[in-house]
Order: sequence, then C-alpha cells, then structure tokens
Amino acid sequence: MSVRIEVVGPDGLRPYLADLRRLEAAIKYPIGDGSDHFTIDHGDTYDAFFSGLGAAMFMIAVDGDELVGVFAGIERTARCDGATVKTVYGADFKLAERVRGGSLSRRMIWKGFLMGMSPQFLRRWRVAYVTAMRGAHGDVMRSVRGFHAARLARPGARLAVYFVEPERLAALRVDGAPPPPPPPGMDLSPDPASRPPGLASTAGRKDLRLQSTGAPWPLAHLPLGPSSWTPSHAAYLQRAGAALVAEKLPGPACFALDERLADHIGWLAAAGIRPGAVCTIYTFGLPGAPKPSPWVHLATSEI
Repeated sequence: MSVRIEVVGPDGLRPYLADLRRLEAAIKYPIGDGSDHFTIDHGDTYDAFFSGLGAAMFMIAVDGDELVGVFAGIERTARCDGATVKTVYGADFKLAERVRGGSLSRRMIWKGFLMGMSPQFLRRWRVAYVTAMRGAHGDVMRSVRGFHAARLARPGARLAVYFVEPERLAALRVDGAPPPPPPPGMDLSPDPASRPPGLASTAGRKDLRLQSTGAPWPLAHLPLGPSSWTPSHAAYLQRAGAALVAEKLPGPACFALDERLADHIGWLAAAGIRPGAVCTIYTFGLPGAPKPSPWVHLATSEI
C-alpha cells in the first residue's frame, strides 16, 4: 500500500498519538558530538509544544492505518533591526526507520515547499527556517541529494548549544564580560515564553530522556536574546544560575549562542564553559526578506 501524505491541524493528529510516541521513542538526538544521545517525548497531545509557538499545522505520512512520518509548520514572527518579519518554522521532521532512505522525505518536503509558495500562503511569511542538530557524521542535511527542495535552503547560522550546571553559572565573575552584540541581528525568538529572571521550561510539552542512563533529562532554558542581555550575556547567565540554585530546580541550564559571537564564546571558554552540541539553522527567504544578519538568536526552548 502506498504512503499517503496529508496536511492536518492539531485535531487531525488525535488518531495517531500512539504512533507518534513510538516514532519519537525510536529517534535519538546527539549531544557532545555523539558521546551521548537523548530522545524526545512531546506528551499526550503531541501538538502542545508546537501550538504554543504559533499557529501550527502538521504534515503526516500514513501507511495504511500507521503514521510513519510527521513534519510541523508554525507561523511565527521574528525581529530584525527593529522590524517585525513574518516567518514559518519547519520543525520536528521525523520518519519511521522502515521508510527512510526512499522518496518519502523528498515528497513531504516538496509538498510543504509548494504549499508555502502557493498564493494562499505567500503573503503570510518572508523567511522560512528549520533547525538540525549535528551528530558525529553531520546533520540531517547530509542525506539531501539530487533534485530536493531542501537544497534551496542555506545555512543561516550555527548555534553553539550549552548545557551547564546552574552552580557554575551562579559563580560566574562577570567583570569584563563582552557587551551584547549591536544590531542589526535576527531574533527568531523575540518574545520567548519565560518568567523572571528569564527562565523557561518545556516540561510536559517536550520532555527529554538520556540514552546513557535512561533517566529524564530536565533542562532549564535561558531563552532571552541579545536585546535583553543587561548589562551583558554573562550577567544574564549569572542571574539565571543564581535563581535556579535558589529554587533548587533540577537539570542543567540550556542556552545557545551564534558561533559568530566569538567574543562571548571565547569569554565563556576562558571561564571553563564550553558548548555540548551544535545546531544549524537553515533558512530560505522570499524577495523582501531581511539580508543575512551578523548574528541570529533562537531560544533553545523553541528548538
């Protein structure tokens, strides 16, 4: 039986929730350049994480009665040099192992591309982007070959992703830390869901589990972008770390920096804090989209 591809809203996922959880449990994401991995569980409804980011739709691939693929598309906004930019975030592209390596991924991505380029949707976005975590052999884009819509996207930024114990952040001496980078930059998370002093959690909507231990891996995300780093990124990290210690919250603190912010990354390295993963943001812009920016911010609570 051939695999059919459909585009559905959150309610259209309901018949396939068990399939989605099995699919997620079988897919591992690398940290430490492959020294360990984690799996993701988006919870009982699956869509809550994505719907919390914006208006979400889902492309699903179904073989008979079994869901074997999913791809989320979320309408969002970004901020670039004070201007608001309409975006589409393509997230959580997953295929069951038995259908990988064939034509299904190409079919799904082309369908999504043609849908986004239709007159119905063109006015609703200027920039589309996806994220890909790097493993020991590169990221998912290494498998893109031939006439493939994914080849139209270009690397917009590489993010160094950090996982740091809160005690280490709380102990930072922030004198001499570099100031926030000047505009223009592209903030893909201009208004992240957070609470003072800039903390976020995805618990119940996106839970992680480490492969090495089988234990839950709760992350405390630090999602604020450069416009909120006062007076410096290091000061933000120190305040957040102190709050996490005071509240005795579990898990490492997680945040990301554009690798082009070499002064910030170098300052953290001098303090003994180094990234544990790399995430590439691939972008595709329509005419009128902002020009490439010297830095890009995306909250790790939204990756």
